[in-house]
Amino acid sequence: MLYVLAAAVLALLVEALSFVAASILLPTGLLVAQPDVSGYAEYLQIRDPLLGWPSPDIYGTGEYDVAGSRIVPAFPDATADSCVALFGDSFTWGDEVGPEHAYGNVLAEMLGCRVANYGVGGYGTDQAAIRYMQAVKDAAPVVVLGHFADNITRNVNQLRDFIAGGRFGFKPRFVLEQGRLQQVPLPTLTATEYGNVATEAGELLPHEYFQPGKWGAAGVLQFPYSLAVAHAAAHYRVTAALQGIRPTYAPFYSVDHPSGALRVTAMLLARAAAVAAARGQRFVVLLIPDLHDLEAVRAGEPAAYAPLAAALGAMGIEVVDAVDYFVAEHAGRDFCDLFVTCGTSHFNPAGYRMLAEAVYAAINQSAE
Repeated sequence: MLYVLAAAVLALLVEALSFVAASILLPTGLLVAQPDVSGYAEYLQIRDPLLGWPSPDIYGTGEYDVAGSRIVPAFPDATADSCVALFGDSFTWGDEVGPEHAYGNVLAEMLGCRVANYGVGGYGTDQAAIRYMQAVKDAAPVVVLGHFADNITRNVNQLRDFIAGGRFGFKPRFVLEQGRLQQVPLPTLTATEYGNVATEAGELLPHEYFQPGKWGAAGVLQFPYSLAVAHAAAHYRVTAALQGIRPTYAPFYSVDHPSGALRVTAMLLARAAAVAAARGQRFVVLLIPDLHDLEAVRAGEPAAYAPLAAALGAMGIEVVDAVDYFVAEHAGRDFCDLFVTCGTSHFNPAGYRMLAEAVYAAINQSAE
């Protein structure tokens, strides 16, 4: 009887300690909780039915112009023709700097014409491609679709809540079925389903690679908390870090990664390139490095996304790898000079200007 009682006390102690550990881990994204459903009905009413966000209702307000572009101070007339149209995520939008410092506006100043900026914070490469192919009708002769290094994980994700926190982050994605690329539309769940999505993702979001509770994905903050902590310890970010892999998302660029992220990303960009060709537009994929890539290339090693660059090149898709320009032009200087906060933020004005210079140099060189 004493052994049973001791075992019970030990189990309770382990669970208590695990609950404390799980509560500490929750803000890191290694664990997720069942989501708060308050405001969910309103979200369904205003969300973009194709892309999830931003709501079309905000076009023409704040920093969005009526065309859905971020305002372009150098050429503010949203009805004017664009010479270049940009698509991508927050690095295309220009997070953490004002619109005058976004790389699109700097590029507009360099080119002397309007550069429409359709970047959206939090987007995967898939959403950016869909926005170009299906949502925005911009006849700019040049289209630049930006792929930031860590976008690879977003391209196998259906609910951003699972990989970056936040709420109501539903998104479309692409999957491969019998070798063919298929678009999976934006999920629509009821409020009750959304409230249970952390524990029922396998049923509700069958195309979500990061289903909570699956080894490699976030654990779920629920009893038994010891199991939740064990799942957190098996998160891909933790296992990669323990193996000395930097950045931790680098394995997703492997051709044999179980997510299939590399092939999906390459094929969706090829589809966007085909759409551009049919529209008579020049299509450029801009590969945007993070700090790890900059330091790796400076040290003579490949960027994490090098397999994607190779795959796109093999398909004849024009690629501008900004890491080469950054390393050449910032030789001998600390790359932290280019970020708002070193390693954990977006570019500062100097970094965005360098990104604009990389695109400008590539466009002009190809035009000569």
